[in-house]
Amino acid sequence: MSDLKTTLNLNDRVVRLLELAGCADVGSLATRELVDFYKQLSDVNRKAGIYKRMPASVEVEKWIEKARGIQEQYAVVENVEAVFPPPSGAAADDAVDAAGAEREMSASSDPGPVNFELDPDVVEMIALSPVALPLSGKVLAEAGVAVQDIPEAILLTAARGDVSMRVSARKREKSMESKVVKTAVGGGIHVNTILFGSRKEEVKTMRVRSTSEFVLPSAKQAVVNPTENEDRIRLLRSALPQTNEGVSPDSRRFVRGVLHSHPGRLWWGAVFTLSFQFFAPLGIFSALALLMKDVQNPYFQWVPGWFLFFPCSVFVFGILFLLVSYGASCRICGQRCFVPRQCLKNNKAHHIPVLGYVFATAMHMVLFSWFRCTYCGTPVRLKE
Repeated sequence: MSDLKTTLNLNDRVVRLLELAGCADVGSLATRELVDFYKQLSDVNRKAGIYKRMPASVEVEKWIEKARGIQEQYAVVENVEAVFPPPSGAAADDAVDAAGAEREMSASSDPGPVNFELDPDVVEMIALSPVALPLSGKVLAEAGVAVQDIPEAILLTAARGDVSMRVSARKREKSMESKVVKTAVGGGIHVNTILFGSRKEEVKTMRVRSTSEFVLPSAKQAVVNPTENEDRIRLLRSALPQTNEGVSPDSRRFVRGVLHSHPGRLWWGAVFTLSFQFFAPLGIFSALALLMKDVQNPYFQWVPGWFLFFPCSVFVFGILFLLVSYGASCRICGQRCFVPRQCLKNNKAHHIPVLGYVFATAMHMVLFSWFRCTYCGTPVRLKE
């Protein structure tokens, strides 16, 4: 994951735009000048098509200033480490003994606020600790960290009494041996799995109980048949054997992909989309022809009155498109299948020159009962 996203809290499209412009990290962004860099970003966005409308220069200036602020924090930390280097050798041992003796002498009375950052042990701990950067509330919410899970920090520069700290300059030794095991997942793809010496027991879903049992004590626990559950998952992943019986896997008639959750709506959405795209130009032409006939144009006196059917069809199929087709989306990425967008398309998407992506996708659904998403490229089927 890019540190532009984690450190500066930028969204995916901004990170992609900056990476295409040559800014792969915070340090590179902090060195850019606004005027030249904004022109470069505009050229990159025009070629890549990430934004329909390029963000204002004020937003780009905020990105650069935020990156420079992070760089200044890094510089301050490096200066602190240069001024207070970690002690070593006999000098460090003497400093530790002196600090311990001073704490024992003052234990009987309240010494008031104490600056523990002057303690050699604490100085050594700070020098060995990684740099801590502030996190926004949005980052903590996305990570699922609750407020009560964040421990209260100790103010080391003005602490009262003794503070218990555990300081160690040695690296933590591995408590268990680990090994990497390759697991095949199909299609020539392997996943690396790290196995440690002790392994936690996996959660058994059969023991999970629903909340209704606690709300309604009389309700009986639902018994889940593992065989039925496996059959359902297998059906979601691949079609039934009789669906593709006698069909070559290389043919378009071979139904493939994951099963869509609303196949009927998607199929009818494809029908209404094709109908609307077919009747729209006919309806416009028929309306103009009837209008010219009405104004007594001699070239359009041949137009029959039943041409009014086409403008009415445009209205009817337009309503059906808005009610059914507009909300139909891909099960994997959630993008609308029949709404055109000015963005990068998947290289495996259905496409017909002049007619575009939406017409080709809808035609493929109607003819073959499966399609490949225009945006994520995942095959989705409409038949079991």
